[in-house]
Amino acid sequence: MSKKALKKQQPAKNIAAVVPPAFGYEEMLAELEAIVVDAGVKQTDRPVPDKTALSRD
Repeated sequence: MSKKALKKQQPAKNIAAVVPPAFGYEEMLAELEAIVVDAGVKQTDRPVPDKTALSRD
């Protein structure tokens, strides 16, 4: 048989499409709010540097 005939005889592979989970507006907004709250907590935990220690008089 020719190569073309062999290719035509091969059964088509059944590939299942992978669908990502729906991530809508509300979910993105909730995730962003959690990130902002986490950043605010981290910022308040950090000590404020003494401004006089940075001056070069």
